[in-house]
Amino acid sequence: MTTHQELTGGSDEELRDRMLHTHESRFNDSYWAVVNQHVVPRLPPTPSIVDLGCGPGLFLRDASQRIPGAKLYGFDLTSAMGEHARTLEYAGDPPELGALDVLKQSIPLPESSMDAVFMSAVLHLFDDPFMFLRSLRGVLKPTGTFVLYDWVRILLADYLNRPLRDAAADSTAERQRQMKLFAAHNRYTAEDWRWVLGEAGFDIVADEAPTAKWFRVFVATPKGAGR
Repeated sequence: MTTHQELTGGSDEELRDRMLHTHESRFNDSYWAVVNQHVVPRLPPTPSIVDLGCGPGLFLRDASQRIPGAKLYGFDLTSAMGEHARTLEYAGDPPELGALDVLKQSIPLPESSMDAVFMSAVLHLFDDPFMFLRSLRGVLKPTGTFVLYDWVRILLADYLNRPLRDAAADSTAERQRQMKLFAAHNRYTAEDWRWVLGEAGFDIVADEAPTAKWFRVFVATPKGAGR
C-alpha cells in the first residue's frame, strides 16, 4: 500500500492539516443523514465503534456527540494523527487510540466485537483490499455494519476542476499534486466498490454520494445479516 504522503511527497503533518481543514465539508450534515438513516437504527444502546484510519480524530469526536454512549476506538498509521486526536474534547469517554500498520499487523480488537466499523478514504490505497476486508469482517459482529466512505472514479477534467478547500496558493504546484493523486483516487468506480464488497462477503444496504459525486458512502452488512 502506497500512502498519500508517499504519493505526494508531503509530510504526515501536512496531511493532518489538510484533513483538519476539509473535515467539515466531508463529514457534514448530509453525510450524517446517511449514517442516521442506515447505521444508527442497527446499533445497540451502547455500541462499540471503530474508525480504521482515524486520522486526527475529528470523526471520532463527532461520533461521540452524535451517537451517545458509544465505546469508540481509532487506529491510524501515523503518530501525528493520534497525537492530535488525543487533544480533542469528546462528549463521553475518550476513544481508545492506537497505531496500526494494516499491512503488517492484525486489527487489535477481539473477534466479533464491533457493532460498526467506519473507514474513510483509506481502502482505495490498498493493492489488494480483499485480505484486509476479511480481517475487518473478523472483528465485526455478525449483525454489525461496515461504512466505507471513499473515492470513486470521475473524469480527469472533473477531478482537476473540482472545488478544493485545501488548495495550495501556487496553482501549478497544486495541479502537480492532484495529478500525483489522480490514479489512486480514481482507481475504483462505484460499481467496482459494490463488487469488491460483495466478493468480500458483504451485502450493500445503502450507496449514496451525500457530499460530492467523487466520494460515496457504502453501508454494508455481513452476508446473511439482513437489512
